[in-house]
Amino acid sequence: MIKPVLLADVGNSRVKVCQLGTAEVRVFDWQSGEGRRALRTLVEELQPQFIHVASTSPRADAFLDNECWFRFPMQRWLPADVPLQILTEGTGMDRLLSAWIAWQQHQGAVLIADCGTAFTVDFVDTDGRFHGGAIGAGLSVQERALAEACPHLSAAMATEVAIPADTAGAVFAGTSLAVAYAIEGLGKRFEQAQDCTAARFLSGGDSPRLQEFLPSWQRRENLVLEALAYLAAREH
Repeated sequence: MIKPVLLADVGNSRVKVCQLGTAEVRVFDWQSGEGRRALRTLVEELQPQFIHVASTSPRADAFLDNECWFRFPMQRWLPADVPLQILTEGTGMDRLLSAWIAWQQHQGAVLIADCGTAFTVDFVDTDGRFHGGAIGAGLSVQERALAEACPHLSAAMATEVAIPADTAGAVFAGTSLAVAYAIEGLGKRFEQAQDCTAARFLSGGDSPRLQEFLPSWQRRENLVLEALAYLAAREH
């Protein structure tokens, strides 16, 4: 029996795992002991021949290296491994890999918005140069922070009214709509700065909630895993 090759996208709160050559993605909360135990159980059951890891969280790495990956051959992909001309410093692997695979597949200028713990919007030009972009507090982070700071406010509720007259609608406009419009506005700003039109890609855990407000953005749930699969396939 051929042992599988595992791909792991380690984010600020979750780990996405899949086997090379398959479409099924499993998601684990690495911040909880229960989540890490479930991930370790999966890895032990699969007995992978190799694990490819892309991580944005040194804290997660400290847990997962000791609890999940330690028994198996593993490669942690680094910015120097990404085949882009990177014009930034300190950019996270999730942003670089998502940007690279979107550019690789489109072969033109691309905008990539990732909506997770943080939301990011990044730009790659036609020649494959990663220019960087923006980072902001993600939708779920904003909602939790607002609820903690202002517990008297109603929970957000979607509304089609242009100017909400109730608190629930106002909170929705100030969070979901505000994040969506920030992403759209930043995308246009970056295009104007480079005097071009770019293909738009939307990913991340909160992307389903924002998709309807960003109709020109194509949703792609697992860009980091797609990039890892492309790179890993060249080595196995």
